[in-house]
Amino acid sequence: MHTWRRVRITVSSITLVVVSALFLDITNRIPPSWKAVVTALQFGPALIATISSIGFVVIGLLFVTLLTLLFGRVYCSHLCPLGTLQDIIIWFRKKNYKHRTFPFHKTNYFAHYSITALIILSAVGGNMFLLNLFEPFSNYGRILSSLVRPFVIGMNNIAAMLFTSTSAFGVAEIPLPGVSMWNVALPFLFLLLIIGFTVWRGRLFCNLLCPVGGILGLLSRFSFYKIRIQNEACIDCGLCERVCRAQCIDCAARTIDAAACVGCFDCIGSCPTDGMGYTMQRRSKPGSAHTIKEEQDRRILLLSLSSVLFDSTGLQTIVPPSIPLLSGYSEAKRTPVVPPGGRAQEHYEDHCTACHLCISSCPTHVLQPSFLEYGFAGILQPKMDYNVNYCNYDCTICGEVCPTGAIEKLTLPEKKLVQLGKAVFVKEDCIVEVQKKDCGACSERCPTKAVKLVPFETTLHIPQLENDYCIGCGACEHACPTTPRKAIYVTPNVVHQTAKKREEKRVEPQEATPQEFPF
Repeated sequence: MHTWRRVRITVSSITLVVVSALFLDITNRIPPSWKAVVTALQFGPALIATISSIGFVVIGLLFVTLLTLLFGRVYCSHLCPLGTLQDIIIWFRKKNYKHRTFPFHKTNYFAHYSITALIILSAVGGNMFLLNLFEPFSNYGRILSSLVRPFVIGMNNIAAMLFTSTSAFGVAEIPLPGVSMWNVALPFLFLLLIIGFTVWRGRLFCNLLCPVGGILGLLSRFSFYKIRIQNEACIDCGLCERVCRAQCIDCAARTIDAAACVGCFDCIGSCPTDGMGYTMQRRSKPGSAHTIKEEQDRRILLLSLSSVLFDSTGLQTIVPPSIPLLSGYSEAKRTPVVPPGGRAQEHYEDHCTACHLCISSCPTHVLQPSFLEYGFAGILQPKMDYNVNYCNYDCTICGEVCPTGAIEKLTLPEKKLVQLGKAVFVKEDCIVEVQKKDCGACSERCPTKAVKLVPFETTLHIPQLENDYCIGCGACEHACPTTPRKAIYVTPNVVHQTAKKREEKRVEPQEATPQEFPF
């Protein structure tokens, strides 16, 4: 096996295992800071995070950019987990169809760059739907968190049950959060799309729909190192073209499309001679065939970008509608509560790629995928679901692991004052009013004591709100036993506010009164 190919397999395997562990860490043992370091090397989330704020993720973005300018699109075969997943599918395909290969097929750059430009422009314009739909890291995360993670939790719980039956308690049971049909259906459909594309045409997704592939493909045109055919050593056996998963090697013309090449190095490993080399770029002579091809590529790129830029009518149609006014329990549930650190619904929708790493890391599982609560453009972006649980008062994990900056990192004192929404109490639905008996579940769970109990009808006590202290964590709503609608619920703040800090009453120490010994 060739050295470059061995390096690719080793690095991509390690990356796949590490990234998968982030989403399948059902016991939350991986520190959030480690997750942030790993996700900083994912180009899509790092680019979005860098646009919104300058942080250490810019180091990851610069690293991937420099890596591409030096060695071409090796990111797609070494560091992209979705790329490695496609390589695994190709490996299984070759095991079952040994005589079927991926012959050279000219990449449709007009389509790929047009789609990439449309995705970027729509994201810059505030519509994240297309980016969420095609960004590779986020799609891989959704596949793991929605399809694989419930299975892993189920296996853990079966093991816990078996251990418990033998009086061994080494494995703890983990609650399995509710899974909606759409949260499973959409990642499953995307997985079918990837399998279909890969079995049909290898890395077709990377060279047609992937926005990261489009950006890195442009950069790789100017990379120093490229895979080249050594004319003097080539014997025209065609093996390199047959093993190429990106369909970018044209043996008849003895050319390699560097923008489509994903740097898997299978061609070098399969070459029986030294006909394939990974060498530095040589300057082309003016008027040569290579120079003419580069000029044609530039024209295609400019035409693709200009056609999208001037199609302003299409972009106007995807601007999210204005947020409706809220009234009543049903209206409140139509607008999702943005997690702490999301700042505002607009900011959150503009930066979240729905990778679901926050969902996988949330210890209470209050973060759940949305369906259409953020509109069609924000499908699968996480929301606070107080039917499942409530936000832990002493937790900041979601902001620490978010790779795009959609959920900003907050210190614990800052997070404790972020007001996601305000509680609403409907006295006519409360058990105390309806059944004439005490409850107090909401008051007991409230971490800021924004819900307190006051006397009601001589012997009973009923909740009373102090919303200046409410942070919208949903503890009261989750604890409320009334059905089908809660007697106390949270209405979201479209822009997060700051709650009032409750002053702690200082209890002065009292000197003990000396007493005589009682006997």
